[in-house]
Amino acid sequence: MTNRSILACCLVTAAIAAACGGGTVAPTGSPPTTAPETSAAGSVPASPGASASAAAGPTAEDLAVARIDTVPNPCELAEGLDRIWISSYGDNAVVGIDPATNEVTTTLEVPEGPCGVTVGFDSVWVSGGTQTVARIDPESGEPLATIQIPGEIYDVQAGPDAVWASDRTNGTLIRIDPETNEIAATYELGTSASGFKLGPDAIWVPSDRSGEVFRVSPSDGTVEATIDVGAKPNWVAIGEDAVWVANNGDGTVMKIDPTTNEVVGTFEVGMRPEYLAVHDGRVWVANSAGRSVSVLDEATGDKVADIGFETGVHGLAAADGSIWVLDLHGLRVLDNLKGSTIWRLDPGSLAP
Repeated sequence: MTNRSILACCLVTAAIAAACGGGTVAPTGSPPTTAPETSAAGSVPASPGASASAAAGPTAEDLAVARIDTVPNPCELAEGLDRIWISSYGDNAVVGIDPATNEVTTTLEVPEGPCGVTVGFDSVWVSGGTQTVARIDPESGEPLATIQIPGEIYDVQAGPDAVWASDRTNGTLIRIDPETNEIAATYELGTSASGFKLGPDAIWVPSDRSGEVFRVSPSDGTVEATIDVGAKPNWVAIGEDAVWVANNGDGTVMKIDPTTNEVVGTFEVGMRPEYLAVHDGRVWVANSAGRSVSVLDEATGDKVADIGFETGVHGLAAADGSIWVLDLHGLRVLDNLKGSTIWRLDPGSLAP
């Protein structure tokens, strides 16, 4: 299910709850009524509803370099062109943040329901709920191209000579030629295609429907290996000598050896892990249903910490020497549908 579909389901659930006597439902896409642009770590009190597993460990405030609360429903993040680019599902925009000041300096209008975002070929590329990949000029904000994708786009990534998109509906990986802004090739995987990553010699594509990870040749789309993993894998990250996959359906992360294409470790994290990133010898995992980020040792898989968050946890990425955590949905679905928090964490402040 895409972020657009998830948000729609949340809206329906919230509306039903409100009609049955539940709390007031906040409209999605509206900026918070009281939110500073940025605030220092520790400026917001810890939530009494923090998860039990994370309560014993550090909190987001303990590691925070900055907290930005002005981007409605931040979904994904990309680094490039001297900025951190974050898609805003609520505002149908992509914002550019100056990492030196942690301030929003650029806002680009994009098609409805944006989530996947990447930077390449002097452009910002964003995928949305309109089954398109849009190419945007980062300086003028002008649309440079709109590429129609047949099905439900899960993510978009820029490589050295092409831009790639995963089509979850049709189970395909799509190659876009940045010279022509047209689809150059469509590679059939045979099932769903989720949050993929481009490696030095392979593209790693998880399939949340079949519980597999595909190793795909970037040159001709050949599936070079099919690796059985856990339930509903939806995101991968590439480390020093391994590929890591988050299994959203069973609360685990798996480590794949790219030389043998075999799973060499399975590690428990939190509830519904989604995004993950490898940075400086550690694997950072966003547990979307646990309001926590699990940190694993890259070499051993041992858990270093569970970091508790007062806000929701959705997107996660490493950029500009920091770990960025995005709150797409809010603290509680029924009470707050307008998540708007972006955390910038200092990974070096986490004790060894």
